[in-house]
Amino acid sequence: MATKKKADNVATLVNELYDQRERAWAAALVTAQTFLETLADDVLEDLDRDRLNAQTARIKDRDRTADKIRRQVAEGKIKRPTTPDAIAESLHDLIGIKVLCKTPRDLAAFTEKLNEACTSPTCSVRLAVPPNDYVTHPKDSGYRAYHAILLVKVATHAGDLSVKVEVQVKTLLQDAWGELTHEDMYKPGKALKPNEFHRDVARKMAELLDSVDTMADLLAAELDRQTAELDAGPDGTPSNGSDEPTVYARITRTGPRYALAVGADGRQGLIPARSVRRVVGSSARINVNDYLEVGDTVDVRVEETDTALYYHPVAIG
Repeated sequence: MATKKKADNVATLVNELYDQRERAWAAALVTAQTFLETLADDVLEDLDRDRLNAQTARIKDRDRTADKIRRQVAEGKIKRPTTPDAIAESLHDLIGIKVLCKTPRDLAAFTEKLNEACTSPTCSVRLAVPPNDYVTHPKDSGYRAYHAILLVKVATHAGDLSVKVEVQVKTLLQDAWGELTHEDMYKPGKALKPNEFHRDVARKMAELLDSVDTMADLLAAELDRQTAELDAGPDGTPSNGSDEPTVYARITRTGPRYALAVGADGRQGLIPARSVRRVVGSSARINVNDYLEVGDTVDVRVEETDTALYYHPVAIG
């Protein structure tokens, strides 16, 4: 005798939820990204802004949401939802943003600033729950990241709606670990189940990448020390005098402390802030990117030392 299949209303509830709230979620996503980017601006003031990036974001696909709800019901983690609101309450990762950091110290500085901002009485973005620090306390699998659930208010015709936005903060190597270990194939509900070999290799890879992250921190600290010197010291005149012939160099990258340029011989050199200050006639601190843009061609004098190749602008503008 054939058994009658129970109607699965999960997909219907998910569709109702998305129809009701997807526009508000999109607004919350933009607000949260703007919030995170302004935090990154604050953390990296006068530094290389590329060290923090909050551009990777998404709203979970409807089918994936329905599948996750069904799986959690089957595993006994939640009761079968009966309303769209129950779907929303059951999941914290419907809206997600990934913040990628070049090094662990950038991650530490950013997460400290994030917690400081979200606990400030003047900030409208709050923490829904205490963050999970899987960097300090990695998962058994080796997974490392910092997870925070933000509450972002969105104005709707029915009043303010508090939207949960999951933020994952990772170093580039912590993010790469997930790709290299094919983590997405072994997540709950996926086709493959990790065996001891996979778990052991994944943990060892995580430890190795963590060591590389530590070394990257050391290199970044040394680079910061060297580039900080570009904004101080002499007036930017080459040590071998001002009678040296000039060459043209094309700006390929610019930032607060220095610019990078390529000369006619294909060699890349540094244009330090102190040299730009001299040319523009300023004794105050400046941002190099206020005066030089990518693609600009600048007449420079060349200075080569044991540690760097410098291009000192003769004129700007």
